[in-house]
Amino acid sequence: LIVSSDGNKLLLGKRKVQPQPDWWFIGGRSRPGDTTIAAAKRNVKRELGLDFPESRFEVVTNYSMVWSYRQQEPTINGTADLSTIHTVYLTKEEEAAGVPELDTNEYHESKWWVMDDIISQTDRFHPCLIAATKALKAKVALEMLEKATEGANCEDSSAAHRDIVEKALNFVRAMKEAKSTEASVKVVFDEKTEKYIRQDQDSDGSEEKKC
Repeated sequence: LIVSSDGNKLLLGKRKVQPQPDWWFIGGRSRPGDTTIAAAKRNVKRELGLDFPESRFEVVTNYSMVWSYRQQEPTINGTADLSTIHTVYLTKEEEAAGVPELDTNEYHESKWWVMDDIISQTDRFHPCLIAATKALKAKVALEMLEKATEGANCEDSSAAHRDIVEKALNFVRAMKEAKSTEASVKVVFDEKTEKYIRQDQDSDGSEEKKC
């Protein structure tokens, strides 16, 4: 996840190819012997031409995904991924310089998306992308709580205590939001409407009746 300097937006690429021909993470596959951060660093450099030191990459979460289709023949064999999601925060200067164009053979475009907009549009973005965005917000909430408690003690002012309580509550809310309530989620992407349809729902969004 490429994050804006203010921490509110994510840079996504709109893919042309399988799997996931829609808005998705900037990244790619690991090679034998790679650490997850080494793979992320190499793929960001390949995709965007930006060479960040490994120290700027932080792990956010992991997901297991199984796809019905893939780009390579035979396409209907699909593919399976175990993905580790990282973050890189851009500086103001890096963001102002602009992001290089993505490979036009693989992507339609790239775009900055407000994180809350990704989370709120549950039928427009892939469930893993939404879940990763929630996980990032929970990580940020924990970091803010940790910062507020640095050097804190029982003799601190009531204002300092209130700040810690507020950030603790924000962290708990973010964790509850990020916590999955389902063991797995199955969706189908409708390329005409650009919406994700759960497999247990009809195209109109109603629950499918089962015998």
